[in-house]
Amino acid sequence: MLKVRESNFRKFYNKIFRREKDITRPKVMNVVVFVIFALYCFTLLYPLFWAFLAALKTNNEYMLVNKNGFPLAPTFSNFVTAYKSMSVTGTSMFAMIFNSIWYSAVGAFLNVFVCAVTAYVLARYKFIGHDFLYGLAILVMVLPIIGSLPSQYKIYNLLGISGSPLMLVTCIGGFGFNFIVLHASFKSIARDYMEAAFVEGAGHFGVFFRVMLPQAVGTMGALFIVMFIDRWNDYTTPLLFLKGMPTLSTGLFIYKTIMNRRMEMPVYFAGIFICCIPTVILYAFFQNQVMNVSFGGGIKG
Repeated sequence: MLKVRESNFRKFYNKIFRREKDITRPKVMNVVVFVIFALYCFTLLYPLFWAFLAALKTNNEYMLVNKNGFPLAPTFSNFVTAYKSMSVTGTSMFAMIFNSIWYSAVGAFLNVFVCAVTAYVLARYKFIGHDFLYGLAILVMVLPIIGSLPSQYKIYNLLGISGSPLMLVTCIGGFGFNFIVLHASFKSIARDYMEAAFVEGAGHFGVFFRVMLPQAVGTMGALFIVMFIDRWNDYTTPLLFLKGMPTLSTGLFIYKTIMNRRMEMPVYFAGIFICCIPTVILYAFFQNQVMNVSFGGGIKG
């Protein structure tokens, strides 16, 4: 009897402490993960905070007196100076913002839409060369593109699209990372939607535009925002191929060289923050679409 009671007591004792371990272990892991991500977030935000403080200083204070501390007499005049002086080849900052908008928005839309069409066809239709095209899409992502700039520059000039908004036709590729994501998205949508639409008399275009495409709008929106931000920050392509229509990133790159020569770093930091405002606003409104990319369908049961 004593042995039975002792064994029962040990089982009860072990159950209690195992539960306590199971409860405390996730809490410790959550604290560790939180500390790691907090430190990582700090490393990202601190440079921006430091640059903002530098933009509030006068040039003499930044260069001679107080480079790393808080501004002694904060001033927002650097932002006004940056807005007025930021011009490239006679193009004002407002015009560069407009160039950035159409270069980023139209290019991102064309690429995402064409990738959606290509991904839908390869995900939902079987035909000769289907596997070859999908393998080609994977191969295009694997192959390095280093060293292709001279041939790219020559092709653009031969086509007559260099220095023209027609250069956006180069975004109509159909393959790449967006294709892979959208292919998985269309692949995960139940085929019952297509069959029901065909039974109701819809054609192939009707099924795509009215049934399948609306279910991939969330994924396409997230890809559009990510690509929009990427193209907004791109300054090399407009610098080489759109010399007469500089974007804001291109203007900021040239502006950096000018400010380094003049040694007016607070004005330069103010210009950086002005350029970041549209991207921050875009991400603030559409952060849920960027983070919550869903590949699921809508059929239950």
